[in-house]
Parts: sequence; structure tokens; C-alpha cells
Amino acid sequence: MKVLIGTALLLTAASSYAAPPHMSDGRLVDEHGMTLYIFSGQGAPDAKSCEGDCPRNFPPALASPGDTPNHKLGLVHTAEGARQWTYDGKPLYRGLMDKKPGDRAGDGLNTVWHSVQAR
Repeated sequence: MKVLIGTALLLTAASSYAAPPHMSDGRLVDEHGMTLYIFSGQGAPDAKSCEGDCPRNFPPALASPGDTPNHKLGLVHTAEGARQWTYDGKPLYRGLMDKKPGDRAGDGLNTVWHSVQAR
């Protein structure tokens, strides 16, 4: 049982990290082609802007330990000490409402969540 729990924790931690974001079909996506979002509201995302639990619905797009910033992609430290990707200085988030690559269900949500378009 301990091995099973340890394996589950390791898989959960590993799945939180992303390869560097990249553009696909004019949108910024993660290593699985899933849309990444920025928050344009005032302050930090909250339950109203996230449709409930922010860390669950819009988890941060975390960098792997060896990842380095480049061009418009940067890194910031989360309150928990992890490194989160940024685009033009704005933290990037995943949208768990998206089910497959190319989905953008969070785009425009509550007028504060936006996918990042190529400029």
C-alpha cells in the first residue's frame, strides 16, 4: 500500500510540470497541446473569477527544474516555491475545463481569463 501511495504521489508531482510552452495554431499551449491562459482581473484569481476552486480549475503551468526563460516566456516563484511560467510577465495557467488539445473553454470566462494569441 505504501508503494502504491508513493507511486501515486510521484506521478501527481511529475504531471504538474510542463515542458516549455510553445505556439500552436496561433495559441500558446503546453507540451500536450492544451491551451494556456492568463488572468487579467484585479489582484489574484479568486473563487468568483475561477468558477470555484482556482487551484483546481486553473492550476499554474509549472516549469520543470531545468527549464529556463526565453524571449517572452519567463518564470516566477509561486507562494509554494514552485516555478510558474509567465508570458510577457503574466503567470500562465492551465484550464481544466479543456478536454482535448485545441479546446479553449476558459477563453473569456468571466471576462478575466484569456488564451494567449500569437503577436
